[in-house]
Amino acid sequence: MRRFLFPSQLFPTVQWQRNQFAVTVSASLIFAGFTLVMPFLPLYIQMLGVPTPAQLAIWAGVVLGISPLLASVIGPMWGRMADRYGLKIMAIRISLALFLIWFFTGFAQNVYHLFFLRILLGIFGGFNTFAISLVTQLCPPEKVGRSIGTLQATQIFSAAVGPFFGGILAGWIGIRRTFLVTSLMCLISLLLFLRLYKDQPLPLKPSASPTPTKRHHSFRNLMLLPNFTMLAILLFVVTTVDRGFAPVIPLFVMKLTSNAEEAARKAGVIISLAAFGESFSAWYSGRRISKVSPKQFLLWRLTFGGLVCLVLSFAGTVSQLLWLRVLLALLAGGTLTIAYTLASQVIPENDRAAAFGLLSSFAMLGGAAGPMLGGMLTSVNIRMAFLANTVLYFLLSVLVYKYVATAFSKGVNDTGSSPQGTHRRTAP
Repeated sequence: MRRFLFPSQLFPTVQWQRNQFAVTVSASLIFAGFTLVMPFLPLYIQMLGVPTPAQLAIWAGVVLGISPLLASVIGPMWGRMADRYGLKIMAIRISLALFLIWFFTGFAQNVYHLFFLRILLGIFGGFNTFAISLVTQLCPPEKVGRSIGTLQATQIFSAAVGPFFGGILAGWIGIRRTFLVTSLMCLISLLLFLRLYKDQPLPLKPSASPTPTKRHHSFRNLMLLPNFTMLAILLFVVTTVDRGFAPVIPLFVMKLTSNAEEAARKAGVIISLAAFGESFSAWYSGRRISKVSPKQFLLWRLTFGGLVCLVLSFAGTVSQLLWLRVLLALLAGGTLTIAYTLASQVIPENDRAAAFGLLSSFAMLGGAAGPMLGGMLTSVNIRMAFLANTVLYFLLSVLVYKYVATAFSKGVNDTGSSPQGTHRRTAP
């Protein structure tokens, strides 16, 4: 049955490329499916019987926030299990969990059912925490940056187009059935992992191996890896800045536009174009990082990103806001790709999932902190949010310049080894 659904001749023959294909397509399905329904979740909560606007706002915040919060805390622990038992079984677990949870979400009868399912999603979902480790397993070292860039570009692009098609589906088949479409997309992801993905062979147990196996590092020891803490801070701050635009852009456009419907349309255009800009930037950075100094590449993007944020605080028209926001997306959009690629050079092979899960947790915490920080600053002065982003980018530039080691910034050499001597096995 699986061979009928996914004939082998349609896919790459080299295993690391098959892995990359399975993960990238699965990421596009999972992220697009997620954004098909997320913009309409407050409307779904209202459908489930929450009567007043105040209660609706509280429930929407709680329901939306509980999953990423739990995923950021639990993700590293799932990562540790993946290092012990294999990434493929974890990818299958996540895809199956997403399939079932989104399916039952379409049949929720009240907001408590929905809240419970969102808790399960936070505990058993968390595809984002595994995506980097999945796509780089078996990948040749010189191809790591490109693989990460392609994956992140796909995720961002899928998240950008999801709401558009979600709106069409919700109007055509209804919100409940749109959840079932998302469930079906996760089922396809499950089949891709079952058919195409293969793990790197796990080390033999000590009793069956002539040499002792490598011990796993604790989370504390992972944070002590060269530049790991600095990159975790970078992921947190950059994601905080990026997600902080979510409440700021619509309110800023509303301030510059008299008509509310026109403001909503223009804000949607700005957010979508910025997402496409970030997608292109991630793709481009993944291809350039092997040809330039990653440290200089990162410094250049952070410094100019800070300058654009500073100019944004003086924007006086919607057109100026649009072009500056897209320019910022093009400049700063690849920083996460660069950070994950640099981290891949120091992460031990037997701690891959735990380490990338830990880094992804910092990024998810930034995703939770960004809207809150942006909302708080906007409540004081809407331009203060842009000024705060300027300060954060410049501080990151100083930290990267001071603490990211020169040897670390040289990247992976042509022989396939990193400066720290971390070696990877590649597929034939």
